[in-house]
Amino acid sequence: MPSPTFWLRTNSQHYLLRDSQARVARKHGYEPPSTAGSFFWTKVFLPIYRVMPWGLRRRIMVAIPGSHTKQWAKQGLPEGPAV
Repeated sequence: MPSPTFWLRTNSQHYLLRDSQARVARKHGYEPPSTAGSFFWTKVFLPIYRVMPWGLRRRIMVAIPGSHTKQWAKQGLPEGPAV
């Protein structure tokens, strides 16, 4: 079973992608794809996300663990000659 943070990240990405595709289609005069879905994601999450300032979005993304925060292994001191 996926972790709650994984579920949150995948669902938010899915609904944000669908919303952006629909907005781009409308902007360029094409019929937008269906954006029907869960009430929470379409009527609560997306409108709030759109008006949220970038600084707040970034703080929230950093606070929630997920694949966006890749932890690189610390490098030790080099051993031996470089060449």
